Amino acid sequence: MRAVLLAAALLLAVGLPTLWPGWFQPINHDWQDWRTRFSVSGPAFDPAPAQHKSRPGAESRVVIVDVDERSLSEQGAWPWPRDKLAQLLRILIDRYGVSTVAIDMVFPEPRANEQALATQLGREQVTGAVVFDLEQRGLAGLGNAAFALEAAPPLLRGPASLDVERLQGMPVMANHAALMPRHAGHITPIFDLGRTVRRLPPILCVGAPTPETSGACLPMLALSSFASLLQAPQLRLHAAHGLFAPFWFLDLESDGVVVASLPLARDGTLTVPYRHRAADWISISATDILNNTVEPALLQGTMVLIGSTAMGLSDIIATPLRSTSGGFVPHAEILSALLDNDFPFVPRWGWLLDSMLLLPLALLLGGAATRYRLPVQQMAVFPLWLAISWGTLATVALGLSRFNLLLPLLPLLFFPPLALSFIVLAELYLAGRSRIGALAILSAYLPRSVAKRLALIGFASTTMDVTRREITVLFADVRGFSGISEIHSPEVVGSLMQRVFSEMADAVALHDGTIDKFIGDSIMAFWNAPDDDAQHAQHALAAAQEILLRIQGLASYCEALQISPLKVGIGIETGTALVGNFGTRHRTTYTALGDPVIIASRLEGLATGAKDSAFLLIGANCAAALQPYALRTLGRIQIRGRQRQVDIYTVPDQTAHQHAA
Repeated sequence: MRAVLLAAALLLAVGLPTLWPGWFQPINHDWQDWRTRFSVSGPAFDPAPAQHKSRPGAESRVVIVDVDERSLSEQGAWPWPRDKLAQLLRILIDRYGVSTVAIDMVFPEPRANEQALATQLGREQVTGAVVFDLEQRGLAGLGNAAFALEAAPPLLRGPASLDVERLQGMPVMANHAALMPRHAGHITPIFDLGRTVRRLPPILCVGAPTPETSGACLPMLALSSFASLLQAPQLRLHAAHGLFAPFWFLDLESDGVVVASLPLARDGTLTVPYRHRAADWISISATDILNNTVEPALLQGTMVLIGSTAMGLSDIIATPLRSTSGGFVPHAEILSALLDNDFPFVPRWGWLLDSMLLLPLALLLGGAATRYRLPVQQMAVFPLWLAISWGTLATVALGLSRFNLLLPLLPLLFFPPLALSFIVLAELYLAGRSRIGALAILSAYLPRSVAKRLALIGFASTTMDVTRREITVLFADVRGFSGISEIHSPEVVGSLMQRVFSEMADAVALHDGTIDKFIGDSIMAFWNAPDDDAQHAQHALAAAQEILLRIQGLASYCEALQISPLKVGIGIETGTALVGNFGTRHRTTYTALGDPVIIASRLEGLATGAKDSAFLLIGANCAAALQPYALRTLGRIQIRGRQRQVDIYTVPDQTAHQHAA
């Protein structure tokens, strides 16, 4: 049973997020962001501005030129004159000697004095931007956005069968034709819930990418800018293979040599490799470039990304590392990763890797649940297993992320509590079933109310408080049993006593009595314990007369067994007794001790039916409790073990009185 439940927990934990990822997308994004923040060394939300100097741990190969609030304050409101933008590009390329300039901006409207800017945009080092519509909403392009695809060099080649969902789009915004740069790349983000950018499409095409239509595809800005540094760059999209491989690879080749491989998800998107704190970037205000106040060594040979963090330019996005970041941050991270050919990805068979990690934990939990059965043990073992499981899985997931292997986190998150819940439910079911079985067994030996209390507290503790209370005790004994045993076989005697005891027990139960024990051929029962019974004496008398009638009704059964009709002697008495569990640590029994037990037992021995006696004798205390019943006194007699004589009573007409009761 436990194995089945653990297997079900494993299937649910792995299967649900894999087959229906949309249901769990918000949780998945939160945990992906947690892994990203944890993987970035040091505080992930460092708001401190970067200084114009290289620092340990800084990404010095990629430099941000930021059109920030200070730039707008010193150089004027946006949009700047086109000659000022041209001056910014000329200073970066000619004075500071940067290797490439990627512009995370578009200039769709024609303006005055554009010739200088057009000249700078046409230089080999410059890469411009194009915005796509990923939802295919049919938005009208601003400027000649399609011209960007026609002017771009044909980079992509690959089998026409690779029709990846996120590679399709429609260009809607770009520089107008007079300002079209030599190189172009799209800057279209994919916004997840909360407008957080976690993925980018590495290429976007109008129609399926084929060798014949490769000019209709455009790489993202960072990829196009990086490719401009290479000789004869080409992109090749192909399916990946292997247990630890992604779904696709987009290879950037130069003269047939793979320079970088971008691992893509099933839908063709690239996971942005966020690896830097805000303080790790060298970010320079655009006004400092225009004023020539930047140390040349800081920019020499670097890749520059021009973007904006000014609120008025509306290029603010959320990333896993910060709730407010410049829109250029994903492109900067991809540029840095391209230089290292270092990209994280979710493996194609990630669900299988998760299952391989979870299976040993499932076996460990199953073994612990089987070995440690006591509740006090499970209270310690189960929380410990949960802590060990989450700690182990988190360590493995974070460790593999250092090697760019992003295991799916939801199965690792869901399985431990799900498996533990299933096991706890199984233990509750087994405990309940065991308690029901224990109750059935105990009820055969103890009063049902006592059995319920013992089953509730468990077998580990069978102690119950001994109470002093008034009870009515009944003893009933089969007369002539020794002779019957001597004459007849054990099988016949056993069948007879089984029937006799059943009739006696039913009579006691019918009148709310508690069967204490069967003693040889006799039965002991009492009333008003463990449950309260205000009419315990009356119920005991009714049960005694019921027993007499039932035994009389066994005449035909005895005749079939060739046994003479049975007679039963009964004694009942009322008095104060101790009631509860008595015995040793090896064995206890629920019984009553005191005068009413002794007197009832002695009266049962005297109830022979001979001479003036009867088969039902009642003690004085019980007779007093039975008022106003009309009892017949039989006088005073001496009983064994008592110095004083006791009064005894019986009923004048047992049959009539039984019917009246």
